[in-house]
Amino acid sequence: MAFGTNGPGNSGQIALDRFAEMMVERMERMKDSDWQQGWIGGARSAGLPQNVLGRNYSGSNSFFLQLYTAQQGYELPVFLTFKQAHNFKAHVLKGEKAFPVIYWDMLVRDKDGRKVSSDEYRAMSRDERKNLDVIPFVKAFPVYNIDQTNFREVQPERLQKLLDRFKVPELRDTQGMYVHPALDRMVSEQSWLCPIQADKRESGAYYSPSRDIVVLPMKAQFNTGSTPEEVYRDGMEFYSTMLHEMTHSTMTPERLNREAGGRFGDPKYAKEELVAELTAAMISHSMGFDSKVTDNSAAYLDSWIGVLKQEPKFIVSVMADVNKASEMILDRVDTQRLALGEQPYLAKNDPWLAPMSEEVCPFKNAAIIKTRSGDYAVRASYNGVDLGMKPIERSTAQLYFRMTDQREKDVFLGNTIRKNYESEIAGIDRGASKSLSIV
Repeated sequence: MAFGTNGPGNSGQIALDRFAEMMVERMERMKDSDWQQGWIGGARSAGLPQNVLGRNYSGSNSFFLQLYTAQQGYELPVFLTFKQAHNFKAHVLKGEKAFPVIYWDMLVRDKDGRKVSSDEYRAMSRDERKNLDVIPFVKAFPVYNIDQTNFREVQPERLQKLLDRFKVPELRDTQGMYVHPALDRMVSEQSWLCPIQADKRESGAYYSPSRDIVVLPMKAQFNTGSTPEEVYRDGMEFYSTMLHEMTHSTMTPERLNREAGGRFGDPKYAKEELVAELTAAMISHSMGFDSKVTDNSAAYLDSWIGVLKQEPKFIVSVMADVNKASEMILDRVDTQRLALGEQPYLAKNDPWLAPMSEEVCPFKNAAIIKTRSGDYAVRASYNGVDLGMKPIERSTAQLYFRMTDQREKDVFLGNTIRKNYESEIAGIDRGASKSLSIV
């Protein structure tokens, strides 16, 4: 399977180039500051980047939206499209420039060279896909931070809810160090994927693949500051180090199956270090603090800078691993946060948030597809009944495929199904009502 970028000068390649440039610039600044600057920058909020409707961004998008938010000094990592701003009766301020969010699409052709739509491809069986030529490629669409709009003025109540959600808690232990109850509970309950040892004096932190154990110095060993603020930040370094080593423990074959390389200096070893650094940085930032580059990883900065300058798409491979590792870690952290009565980091784990797709599109197997004849059709099932497939106007399908916000697509798809299957849905509802009335 080949990978493409949808031709020279396309939005996806431009976005990847920008991501690589941002990473190189950040690494060079960290190097110039003698490693004192963190990976992302001072965190003003606690939480993962999300769109204005509450959906978390993932992968490269999440990390670089964090970095962009810090660079620009925005108050919250909350973004929206031009159309979403309009839907909230807001507008993008004059002179503001958008930031790219990337997503993967695919170009599919059959053995005769005819184009197959992405939705039609996903509906095919494995055997039907065997003779197809599939080329995944990156596309991008523009988003704006809410500070780039007048959202604050026209939606003050919504803004306050966002401010409350992203508020950074200031939690200190008895020594004055930063404390994270969910991570502490994970260690005390030993509920991570492997044991975490943090109760003995150690000269350094590491993950041992042969023993499948994360070993950390005691938290007290990180307490080296001379001022209350330095002591507080020392606690952050303890948890950042823990997250770095936890990331390494996700690489095993039975977990995320990353190739780590056998020794210091090996290219695969260097990539694994970058994955661990960026995963720890992204999670730390979502918790409200920044993580500094580790002494071990500092030696790799020049090589990472060189690779990114020569091959910007290297960041896609790295961030794919970061996305998987961070989600695995945050899923476990969220379990602890829920047990403690705290709000989870991932929106999908929040029991107080209704699943968006079910809320706005209560149909199963719903899709708009392009048929082999070149026409378009919609299909779905409702209350366990297959509604079949019906042709729809080309303009309707093309409008759907041009949409970039998933919630808007769900709403549009739901409305299209209701319009085309109105009599069928009514009949199913009448049947269900009649069966409920039978005593």
